[in-house]
Amino acid sequence: MTRFPSTLLLFSFISYFILVEPALTVFPVKVGETLILDIGREVKEWKRIRNGIEETIKPCGKKEKSDTCNVWVTSNLKKSGDGREHINENGTLVIENFQFSDSGDYFSNDELERIHYTADGQIWKLARSRISVFPID
Repeated sequence: MTRFPSTLLLFSFISYFILVEPALTVFPVKVGETLILDIGREVKEWKRIRNGIEETIKPCGKKEKSDTCNVWVTSNLKKSGDGREHINENGTLVIENFQFSDSGDYFSNDELERIHYTADGQIWKLARSRISVFPID
């Protein structure tokens, strides 16, 4: 019987670190409005996870004409977007006419790491952003 509480405590400890890894932001959006996400100019690719499936969007290059740029695609390059989305040159993600189907977690691995150095020589790294977007009426 004495093992159970310590096992539960260990599980709680591990779960805590799994749940707090990203810097989570909750972002409600009205259905039909335009969603604009901006986490820095260095972003060249956005990702989102909807219903457990990761999708990626990349901007079209100058003079580029492709079915897989400025639209959400899955890992096997299957188009999953419908043309309401694009990335501006400054890295901003824009989704026009936001729908319930657009809800999910949005992030970019291109976001710069935020590193802080303290006066006593410690180094602190902040997690990259993860934006949980959900619709409201």
